Amino acid sequence: MLHARRALLALSTAALLAGTTAACGSSGSKSSGGSASGPSGTIVATTGSASPFTSDFNPFSPNVQVGAIGMIYEPLMFFNTAKSGDIESWLAKSYAWGAGGTSITFTLRSGVKWNDGQPFTADDVAFTFNLDVSNTALNTYGLPLTKAVANSPTSVTLDFSKPAYTDLYYLAGKTMILPQHIWKTVSNPKTFADSKPVGTGAYMVGKVSSQVLDLTANPNYYQPGLPKVKTIRFLTFTGNTTADQAIESGEIDWGGGFIPNIQTNYLKKDSKYQVEDIPLSVTYLLTNDKTGPTANKAVRQAISDTVDRDFISTSVYNGYAPKVNPMSLLTPNFNSVLDPSLASQSFGSPNTTEAKQLLNSAGYTAGSDGYMHDSSGKTLEITVKVPTGWSDYISIQQIVQQELKAVGIKVDITTEAYQAWINDQNSGNFQVLVDNFGYTPDPYAYYDTLLDGAKAGPIGKTDQFGDYGRFDDPQIDSLLNQISQTADADAQKQAFYKIEQLILNDVPTIPLFDAQDEIEFNGHHVSGYPTTDNAYAAPPIWLQPDEGWVAMHLSPA
Repeated sequence: MLHARRALLALSTAALLAGTTAACGSSGSKSSGGSASGPSGTIVATTGSASPFTSDFNPFSPNVQVGAIGMIYEPLMFFNTAKSGDIESWLAKSYAWGAGGTSITFTLRSGVKWNDGQPFTADDVAFTFNLDVSNTALNTYGLPLTKAVANSPTSVTLDFSKPAYTDLYYLAGKTMILPQHIWKTVSNPKTFADSKPVGTGAYMVGKVSSQVLDLTANPNYYQPGLPKVKTIRFLTFTGNTTADQAIESGEIDWGGGFIPNIQTNYLKKDSKYQVEDIPLSVTYLLTNDKTGPTANKAVRQAISDTVDRDFISTSVYNGYAPKVNPMSLLTPNFNSVLDPSLASQSFGSPNTTEAKQLLNSAGYTAGSDGYMHDSSGKTLEITVKVPTGWSDYISIQQIVQQELKAVGIKVDITTEAYQAWINDQNSGNFQVLVDNFGYTPDPYAYYDTLLDGAKAGPIGKTDQFGDYGRFDDPQIDSLLNQISQTADADAQKQAFYKIEQLILNDVPTIPLFDAQDEIEFNGHHVSGYPTTDNAYAAPPIWLQPDEGWVAMHLSPA
């Protein structure tokens, strides 16, 4: 899918809680070496159908540009989304938990500089985290931070109001460290455009136009021999068709497009063309669980019973979209927490009879027009919003539209500009969306992001955390909290089992299948990219901050 997706990641809970101290090693990449004279060449990349580029590189902004998170601004550590438990040193060399998980101390690299030449120190790290403490709007992950203190130029301690074991990825892998000497004068960090970002990353802003964004290698980057490519050039397109044409013609060196019949249309055109597809997420019909028809569980169940997942996979993805389980659990990544009693659960064939019975039990009756109506005579009508140009998602909705008509549910498909769609998603201004979630090796972060009602604001308030449908079950919230408060793996598993049982019963979202994550590389121009056999990082161009880790390890072919 050629989409600018939102990535939600975390470290394996078991890996986090295995001990109180962790050391981060060097990169796991086996990519080829760069030029002895420094970075060279240009790699052309695309996130596909997206809004025109603007000079907004603020990591707090919902409109932050591609490359800002990971390529320009960096976190303390790299957590490999493609391989659970693979942790690498980024700005921090190691960490140590305090007693009971209520504090953590990071030991930082020395000799790191911001791209304006100023030294990077623990003061910058403390400043960044204290922004979250002083401004709850910036603390999008709901971290229980109370204060951050620099102990020395290379040591910083974070204190929490409760154990924060399961927040390590958000702390060390999702928080981009900011330069205090720049941001201390910013009056509103949330709205600051940050057109000339000062980061520690391997890349700096070159030029920005509506259709082209150039990032250029940081000549003083601190990791020896990195980056290897001088310029990463991003292009944006108005839709999948034009983007696919650019990928198939060889104009794009690193892309993430859904190309129909990719074996024939792309791979067989040129032996140098390569596609990597590492399972990372689940595609959903994301329902609004607070307002409208889908706030009724019976309606969600009826939709799920009616959708023909196999037909969608065959028609849209050439059969290359495996089913997911009804617990919405991303497997096999999360098999370690799968309730053994639910291991055989799967979606069966569509059952329109049962779907109609569910709607009848919810008070809907069939009308002469072929649609279900409530007691007041109002038609059971649902609007699905899809970004303009997302051809595969539009195709999914057209199939769903016809399938749901058979049980009396009227579906209206509305396409809108990508940024408008993002705003509607974040504010809960929708009835149904198609989207994908996952991009994490941690089941806690996966479920917490998708279902934690305690972290989702009311309809109309921007939520960048992930529970866009505003599902709110106090039982699930309590179980997630139990997992985060203990280092007992067995106790965590029992809580996961209960969550899975509740999801099976309540249908908070409607999972369809494992998401398509086809990433194309043009071997004529680029080498050293992640592969299934050498998954040193997740390869999607839109997955931040992984894209920064990949970008610095790519080489011109």
